Formats: sequence, C-alpha cells, structure tokens
Amino acid sequence: MKKLSITLFAILLAFTSFSQNSIEEEIKELRKKAKLLFNEGVRFAEEGDYTKAHLKFDEALFIYPEFANPYLERAKIKILNQEFDLAMNDVSKAIELNQNLAEAFYIRGYMKLLMNDFQNALTDFTHAVQKGFTEPEAYYYRGLMNFELADYNSALIDFTLAIDKKYDFAYAYNERASSKRMMGDYHGAIHDYKQALAYDSTIIVAYDNRASCKIKTGDFQGAIEDFNKAIQKDPEFYTALNNRGSAHYQMANYESALRDFEKVIEINKDYAPAYNNLGITKIRMTNYLGAEKDLDKAIEIDPEYGEAYLNRGYAKEFLGKFPAACADWKMAKELGIEEAEKYMSECEE
Repeated sequence: MKKLSITLFAILLAFTSFSQNSIEEEIKELRKKAKLLFNEGVRFAEEGDYTKAHLKFDEALFIYPEFANPYLERAKIKILNQEFDLAMNDVSKAIELNQNLAEAFYIRGYMKLLMNDFQNALTDFTHAVQKGFTEPEAYYYRGLMNFELADYNSALIDFTLAIDKKYDFAYAYNERASSKRMMGDYHGAIHDYKQALAYDSTIIVAYDNRASCKIKTGDFQGAIEDFNKAIQKDPEFYTALNNRGSAHYQMANYESALRDFEKVIEINKDYAPAYNNLGITKIRMTNYLGAEKDLDKAIEIDPEYGEAYLNRGYAKEFLGKFPAACADWKMAKELGIEEAEKYMSECEE
C-alpha cells in the first residue's frame, strides 16, 4: 500500500510538472505571435496605413493582453484620430503594464498638455526623461510646462537641453527667448529670437516677441520694423498690430497708434486691450469723451480690467466727473493696480 501511494504521488507530481511546462510553452508561443502581429502593425503605421496598423495591434492584444507596447502604439493612432480619451486609456494601460516604458510617459505627458493639465504633464515628461526617453522634444515639452507654470529658469534649462540635442531646433530657440524675456534678459532674448527666425522664418510670433524686447531696450524703430514683418506675413495678426500701436504711442506718433488700434478692432471687436489703448491715446490727444467711450467698451468686454478703470478715471477727471473718476480709481485699486493709490488720496480730500 505504501509503495502504491509513493507511485501515485510520483505520477501526480509528473502530471503537474507537465501541465506547468505546457502553460509556459503556450504563453511563450502567444507572446511570439503577439510580437509578430505587433511588428506588422508597426510596419503598417510607418507606411501610413493606420487602419491596418490598428487592427494588428488589436489582434496582438487579443492574443496577449499583458503586452504593453501595442497599447502605446495604438494610443498614437488614436491621438492622430483625435480620440483623446481612448488614447489616454491605452497609454495609461501601457504604463500600468510596463513602468519602464519611457516613451509611454512622454505620450501621456503630451496628452495631459493637450488637456492643459500642466503640472501632471510636467511630471510625466520628467519620468520619460529619467527613464531614458531623451529626444529633444521631451526636453522641449517639459520646458513648455515649466514655462506655463512660471518656472522660467527651469524652462530655460530644458530648452537649452533641447537645443543641445538638436542645434537647429527653431521652436526651442523661440521658447528659450521667451523664457529670457520673462526673466528680464531682453538682449539675450533678442539673440535667441534671431536664431529661431534664422532656422525657421515662419515663426511669425518671434518677430512680435522680438519687437517687444526691442521696446524694452529702447529700440523703438527696430521694434516697428519687426512688427511690420510680422504683420506683412499675417495681416490678421491683431496682437502684433496692437503692439505696434503701443510702440507708436510711446514714440508719440498718436495718429499712427490710433490707426493700428482701430485696425485691431476691425479684426477682433472683442479685444479689450485695443479699446484701452485707444482710450489712452485719445486722452493724449485731448479727446476725453472719445476716450471715455472706448474705455467703457474695454470694461464692458472685461469687467475686471484694472488698467481700463484707471485710465477711464483719468478721462472722467478731465471731463470734470470727479466722483465718477474716484469710483473708477477705487475699482482699479481693488483689482490690483497700485498706481491708483496716489489718485485715491485726491478723492479723500
């Protein structure tokens, strides 16, 4: 009886071992088939046939659902198809299955960027870099997130890393210039905007931004020339028109300033800064009623536009409407305009 028990145990042990080997072999075979399907999908994607690529990734995942890479590649196709929620599901699943899949963090960071979730996008781009995805775009997008979060020094470092990886990365030069501009390094910003435009003259905003830096350095004529280039390339570029008008204003070319601000309103009748700028220009030209009307419109569009209240207070003061002027200055102060403080003292007399 004892001998029989030992024999039976040996048979069961052998049977169990055989079953485990069979399962392992089957899983290995499934992985192999899934990988072949995945590679076919990648080939179709590289050829631009995203429908067939998607089907191959689906088949790979049907055979072996624990395979992270098809989720990632399928997410890319869904991004191209603007199926962002589905793409987010796929890329998150890829990360769940493989925490070392660096590109998946990069793609998810990009998705979060599109959702304006800048803090979490920054976290994902950082993970991507730390895990080995060191393409220049990873540093560039992380720089954009740092810029959006007002960490301009970190943004500058990231854009520099992107440029180190890709010397002719025009957009990285443009954004590094903007970081320098926000940090008050206007000459450094002008240099980087020049580099950006040397590599890609279609970055029209670089002309506008460089012009703004030139104003800060006192080069008004150079600023006007850059604004002209931006507007020549895009006549509907109303912020450049508005900025050129401001440059004319600072040069006391009030008629030219008026024309620019009026052109802005023709293009975008709801752009409050243009009405504010029209108002202050008309104050300079002693057209106080016209100024008051324009500033009314600026405030109608943006009821929390502190500078417009401040400027309307000036217009009302010149029109002899002192209580109304004081009310505007009080509102400007409440909205954070420190300059209104000195006028409030006049109201208290």
